[in-house]
Amino acid sequence: MIYMAYQWYTTKQVMLLVTFVIVAIALLSCMVLIPRKLTVTQEAINIHLLAWKINIPADEIEKIEHYPHGIQQTIRIAGAGGFFGNLGLFTCKECGKHLSLITDPMDVCIITRKTKMPIVVSIADYSVFNAIVEVQEKN
Repeated sequence: MIYMAYQWYTTKQVMLLVTFVIVAIALLSCMVLIPRKLTVTQEAINIHLLAWKINIPADEIEKIEHYPHGIQQTIRIAGAGGFFGNLGLFTCKECGKHLSLITDPMDVCIITRKTKMPIVVSIADYSVFNAIVEVQEKN
């Protein structure tokens, strides 16, 4: 990106500027969706992203399933997917259409909500997963 910006500055080619803007928007949109941390309280599960957080109230959770080997055969609807995880809207046979916030594709948790689409998150710390299970058991 730095090279593209330098080339545009020295040559003033419009296509370089357009390409630079498109690449910058793509990178920033992925950075905004990357989950930073997952916090669990008795009342809610909070997924902290770069600019905001997704709050899932405990009474909104229908069920929580743990897939230690990841979910298979996901199809991307919108977003980014690959070796380092999945971010965006995906579909799979385990939970259908879902919001995927996966950074580790081999250890995931599917949070099925009563009224909205499921959210799939990575489990980096098993103490957080145990807290999520406790929230589910109390409902």
